This record gives sequence, C-alpha cells and structure tokens, in this order.
Amino acid sequence: FCNSIYSILGMDTINRTNKGEIVESFKQVGRMHKPKDMKKSWVQFKDKIYDVKTNEDFEASPKYFVTNPIPYKVGETEETPIIDGYFDDWMKGQDKSWKNTLYEIMAYNISRDKFMQRIIALCGGGANGKGTYAKLNYKFLGEDNCVASEIKNLSEDKFEPAVLYQKLLCVMGEVHYDDLKNTNILKKLGGEDKMSFQFKGKTPFTEDNTATCICLTNSMPITPDKTIGFYRKWLIVDFPNQFKQIDKNLIDVIPVGEFENLAKKLLRILKELYTKPHFTNEGDFNERAKRYEERSNPIMKFIEDECVEEAGEMICLRDFTNACNEYMKSKHLRIMNSNQVGKVLRDEGFVVGKRHIDDVSAVVIVNLSITNNTKTTQNSNSSLRKETNTELGSLGISNPNLEEPIFDTIHQPCTSCGSTPSHIFNKQGEPMCETCYKAKEANK
Repeated sequence: FCNSIYSILGMDTINRTNKGEIVESFKQVGRMHKPKDMKKSWVQFKDKIYDVKTNEDFEASPKYFVTNPIPYKVGETEETPIIDGYFDDWMKGQDKSWKNTLYEIMAYNISRDKFMQRIIALCGGGANGKGTYAKLNYKFLGEDNCVASEIKNLSEDKFEPAVLYQKLLCVMGEVHYDDLKNTNILKKLGGEDKMSFQFKGKTPFTEDNTATCICLTNSMPITPDKTIGFYRKWLIVDFPNQFKQIDKNLIDVIPVGEFENLAKKLLRILKELYTKPHFTNEGDFNERAKRYEERSNPIMKFIEDECVEEAGEMICLRDFTNACNEYMKSKHLRIMNSNQVGKVLRDEGFVVGKRHIDDVSAVVIVNLSITNNTKTTQNSNSSLRKETNTELGSLGISNPNLEEPIFDTIHQPCTSCGSTPSHIFNKQGEPMCETCYKAKEANK
C-alpha cells in the first residue's frame, strides 16, 4: 500500500508521521465512500453481476462490496459435453438422475446464500472420482473462493470456522469414525444460522456462513446427535465406481468455453433450486437419517443383513471383525480393527467380553451369530483358535497357562443343575455353574 502511494504520488511514506497522516486520510475518505452490501441472490461472473431471482444483470462496480467473483463469464449455451461424460462415468451403476444432483451441488456452491441448509458428503473408496469432482469445483469457483479444513477441527477448534469467512466452498478430507463429538457448530455450518467467527488476536464477530461444506470420505463419522435437526442437514452422494487408471489431467482438458457454458447452466439450476429447494435424490428426513447411519455405522447394517441375534449364540470378536470388514470392503467403506468394532458394539448395547471356552479364554460377542456359517466360539474344534492361543496373537485369545480361567458374567442357567448364574462354558458352548464344571473335571 505504502509503496503504491510512493510510486504513484511520489509522497514520502518512510517517515512515521507522514505515513500515519496518509493512512488516516485514506481511511476518512474511504468511510465516505463505503460500498453497499450485495444481495444474497446476486452472483458475480467475471465483471458482471447476475440476480438469480429477477434474471437481471449489470456491470460490476465499486458501488457494491463483492468478495467472491467467479473467474469466468457466462456462455451462450448450456452445452458441457466433457463434464457430462465425467458425471456419467462417476455415477455409472446408479440412477441417471444422480448426474443432476452433481450439477445442483455446483449450482448451490456459486451462491453465498445457504438457503437449503445442507452439508454435502461424497462417499466412496479411492480412485472413484470424488476428488476430481472437488477439483472441478476449485477450478470453476477460483482458488481464492475455496478453502480446506477438517470436520474435527471445525467442531472442536473455536478459531477454525474463521477460515470459512467470505468463502464459497470448504472441502473437508477423510474423517475418523469417532471424529464427531460436538455437532452444534457443524449444524450451523449448514447455513442460515448466525456463526461466531474469531481470528486469533481479534474480537469475535457474528455473521452468516457463506461457504458450502463438502466432505470427501469413505465412511461418515458416528454421531452422538440422533435428532432430525442433524440428519436433515446432510446430502450424501455415493461414488460407487473404482477406476483402474487415474488421469491427473482430467480438469486441464476442459476448455474455457465449456466452463462459461457451465456458468449459464448453473445460473438456471440455481434459480430452480430457489423455486424448489430440494436436491434430486436427497429423500425425506427419515431417508437422510437412514443413509447417514448406514455409512457411519455399517456394523449395524452388517448385523441386520448377515447376522442373527439369538440367546445362547456366541461369535469370536476377531471372526466377526473379519467377516464385517469383508462386507465393508464390498461396500467401499472404511474397515475397522477389533478394538473399534468392540467399542461400537458395546455402545449399541451388545455384550462383548472374555469367556472361558474349553480351557481357552476368548473375546466374544454374546447372543449373536453370522448366518453364512462363519465359525463361532461354539465350534470348539477351531484349529485357528488353538493355534493362535500358543502364539499369543491378536485374535482376542489368551494363554490359559498365564492367567486364571475367566468366568462368564451373563446370568444363564447351568445345563446340568439349572442353577443361576452359570459361570463357565463347556466344550459344546453350554453354560455350566462352577460346581458342576469342577465335578465334571474331577470325573475325567
């Protein structure tokens, strides 16, 4: 700023007094020419402002304070053949209407008015197009209008929401299954709720969020907030296809003319969204909740599809984890280890703990079995379980020579005398009380 004054006006900006007077004079004149705020329905492309609601357009000028100009002018047609081809490839295998959903998301991104109150989640494994879709948005909106952050930081760090201030798009990366502990800030990020922005060393202020938040992830984080107010905020789009070859030049081959035509198409779609504020395929509130839970807690979906809850049944936690991970791989979801699976099952009310089975203690899930004949702890002849017992592997099984037998804590009647509670399971997986178990061992 000072260098510009010196080069244009030839005024001395080295002297502290002179510099202070110059800066103050500019501030005073600037206050007399304060620009007007733009309307929420305005979008600026290149050097022209378009009112989406009224179809009016006019040249941009310093009269209005516009912070998010998009670096393309509006084209003459809506023809976008290359982008159409990308969307067809990414959504192949799903209903063709999902292609419209991708265009609607891009149209929503050009607006500072978050009138639909949505957070977008693009789900799927690697090499499936969701990263390229994000780059397409970067290229179209302009780098200055986009930022990157993380769900955990936005929900827990009071300074992190400030990175979204006066931006159009925030892309969030892969999330851990337990990243989401505070949903209050995240719900505000959806739009139309006043947010507190705080830069370090500055006084906090309240303003509307103007950025669309898009999350690129394999699975959704488990949420402690089970309310419709949370679920309704989410639009989840699956990218089901995995491509063998990745071409990093997909965005570079799109000509400028196609981006200009895309601008015309998105203006038309945004106007339609104002008339009917619903994304294609988003479903009602209950459908959105179901889609979120299936992608945040696929273990319960696996139990629903592949397991049976029945009293007296048991399955080794490691066997269950292996089967569940195969299921999640087939759905392009994030796999989990036994500790994570055990924690989720306990939170859902399942009994997970050590049980004494045929002189071997194992971590099992009680009253659950898999319908596809996966080995459970009732199969006492499992060579894998005995083999890992000697190796002290990570299968949830410990060496009985190193610790005392571990008793069951579930109140099931003894199969010999009928007393309750029983403490031990025999070779057949049948519950026995301690007295009967010792008597049987003594008679061997």
